[in-house]
Amino acid sequence: MMKQNPHNKTKRWIGLAALIGTCVMIYRHYLPPIKKPKDTPYEYGLVLGCAAHDDGSMSNSQLGRYQFALKEYDRGRFKTLILSGSAVQNVYVEAEVMAKWIQEQNPNIPLLLETQAKNTWENLKFVQQMIKDAPIEIITGSMHARRASAIAANFFPNYCVASYPDFTFKKLILEARSRLLYCFIELKKSLQNTR
Repeated sequence: MMKQNPHNKTKRWIGLAALIGTCVMIYRHYLPPIKKPKDTPYEYGLVLGCAAHDDGSMSNSQLGRYQFALKEYDRGRFKTLILSGSAVQNVYVEAEVMAKWIQEQNPNIPLLLETQAKNTWENLKFVQQMIKDAPIEIITGSMHARRASAIAANFFPNYCVASYPDFTFKKLILEARSRLLYCFIELKKSLQNTR
């Protein structure tokens, strides 16, 4: 039986540590800490869309985002609420489902709807086209907040992300996959721009 060279084992550990360090640096570069709200009110609050159930009833994620949005509005954190999201997973337009529920809870809240977005990037892109550089508070669940904050930096000069706790293992797995994909896409764009 051949003995393993301790020098090769050390080299492997150094290589593994370098790979992990590089991955952490890439992750932190493309997904920096969440931009937290300031004390001053924002012109707009934006609830990022998520799918309703196939029968049109509210999903837990929708309900959590909407309830949190109403609390933020009642606290005076923003003046007008924007609801964004199209019919991505079924026939129900996310923004319209949200609007119906919000108006039942508070018919006086000023609402704007964006009904074309199919993902977070489009939510933020299409809303930016509506409001330009106006200050905005983006509202989502805590699992989604870091990626939403990173994407928002591409569109808004004055924004923050406010979130409520929504951890589940299913969301953890889905969000981990989405964050890896986002980092890969951003890294690929950066490498293409350096050529």
